[in-house]
Amino acid sequence: MTTTDNKHIFFVTGASGVGKTTMILRLKEKFSQKKDWIFLHFDSIGVPSTEEMNEQYGSPSEWQKAMTFKWIEKLLSEYNEKKVIIFEGQVNLEFIKQGFAQNNFSNYKTILVHCNQQKMIERLTDKRKQPELATEDMKNWLEFLRKQAIKHGAKIIDTSEINEDEVVNQFEQILLDA
Repeated sequence: MTTTDNKHIFFVTGASGVGKTTMILRLKEKFSQKKDWIFLHFDSIGVPSTEEMNEQYGSPSEWQKAMTFKWIEKLLSEYNEKKVIIFEGQVNLEFIKQGFAQNNFSNYKTILVHCNQQKMIERLTDKRKQPELATEDMKNWLEFLRKQAIKHGAKIIDTSEINEDEVVNQFEQILLDA
């Protein structure tokens, strides 16, 4: 992997149940010996209720945008010793693009982890035991992110019909191509 800057950021996004966290955990385990790599999660800052998002930011979307910008600033300012940052969260791809542009940073890749609706619902209800997340809104979010990824030329890892090893291999190929 070659970079033109000191660090390379891989921003992994996708709807609930597509396999983001599973992939990140596997990658973190596989690359644990790499001391100049870090794996971070958007939700580690905490996610307020919809009411709090509306009260403080006007809407959940505006909260997500503000937090995406805040995270990007943090990734660029606080992790200077890290050469590879792998960051995971459910984020609108336009906010990612805007956040990096505001900071004049171009050495990043956006990767969408995706699956079909049936697989997402199956994972949310059976594997994660969170059927309350398998809503029409989540299905719409899944498709919205896929369309955005295509529009922005983001890499897409479709986890619908492949196992965890194949998902990790696809991500590794993205690393090698960066």
